[in-house]
Amino acid sequence: MVEGTRSKALSLEKMEELFAKFSATVEAKMETLSERLAHLEATRFNPSQAQPEVSSFLASGSVAAPHRLKLDVPRFDGSDATGWIFKITQYFEYHTTPDHERLIIASFYMEGQALAWFQWMHRNGPYQSHPLRN
Repeated sequence: MVEGTRSKALSLEKMEELFAKFSATVEAKMETLSERLAHLEATRFNPSQAQPEVSSFLASGSVAAPHRLKLDVPRFDGSDATGWIFKITQYFEYHTTPDHERLIIASFYMEGQALAWFQWMHRNGPYQSHPLRN
């Protein structure tokens, strides 16, 4: 009976030791993940700062590369304004384009009557500081 109790005590000690090692490993992994998450959150709105870190993650094989589609910006000639506004807004959202840049960028993709109208409005001033929004 004493032998069985001793064997159970040793087994319990071994399990406690293994659990302590496992806990330490999990804590270290969680700390690493927390640091990476904090870094990603800090650089989310400034992708140029994230590039070196992303490259090192990729080199280490730790993180898969995010796939970004190369999308063409839709051109606007004045027809189907609602459809174009939806498409360009989706484009801006996908590329996280800041609001203050949207109107300027959108103007590069206007042509024909739409461009003539925008040039007239731009010269006359009412839309100079208003970003294109949803």
